[in-house]
Amino acid sequence: MSVCRGLSFPTSFLLLALVVLNLVFLCNGGTTSTFVRKVEKGINMSLDSDVFAVPSGYNAPQQVHITQGDLVGKSVIVSWVTEDEQGSNAVRYWSAENSSKQKKMLAKGKIVTYRFFNYSSGFIH
Repeated sequence: MSVCRGLSFPTSFLLLALVVLNLVFLCNGGTTSTFVRKVEKGINMSLDSDVFAVPSGYNAPQQVHITQGDLVGKSVIVSWVTEDEQGSNAVRYWSAENSSKQKKMLAKGKIVTYRFFNYSSGFIH
């Protein structure tokens, strides 16, 4: 404040306000693109869509996820949830090339559950 020592309070306040306003308008903070999300609700997938329905069959797998398991692309992670019982924890897999001649492999995983307050998860494979 040694620079503004000779200025009166209203003058220093005005100078400070001008600097702040200048920074606000020049920085354009928070604006990253011209895209603006529409206010109305999207129509992509309604909550009563069939994809949210519980699959038919007793203890049928739900929430099946298949993801790349490593950075090279040579492994896969498969997970799913069963509600009623543990069920099988095995996944059978094989290569798509020469699938009739190749041996089918079997991988087994572990099954876990968790609780959070009054919520109990299904069996996560």
